Amino acid sequence: MADEQKIVVEVPSDRGHYSPVPIPQSSKLEEFKKGWINAIALPDNLPDLAYTLASTVAIPALFSSCWVSIPFPGFIRLGVLGVLAIAGIVALYLRQAVPEVKDILLLRVGLIAVGVLLGI
Repeated sequence: MADEQKIVVEVPSDRGHYSPVPIPQSSKLEEFKKGWINAIALPDNLPDLAYTLASTVAIPALFSSCWVSIPFPGFIRLGVLGVLAIAGIVALYLRQAVPEVKDILLLRVGLIAVGVLLGI
């Protein structure tokens, strides 16, 4: 009986569809890390890279210029400072939780700081 072949039979589910083969799931922490790595990473092609770097400097420059020249009420200034504090805490958490983004995160924060200084 050396010439016997194995026969695999798929059984349809209740809805008439065949059940797919289960795909191994990654952990939620790994999905979280991959998501942040993809979000913070620089683009691969040159035009997108130039746009990303220019906008990382220009947008904070615009906001800091408005911050200095437009007389905002005190509660708005306090709210913006609170949001900046929360963003700093999140950046420090990401630096610690996802070590793969440490260098690129430092570059992005540095570019934002350059933009703020240019706007003032």
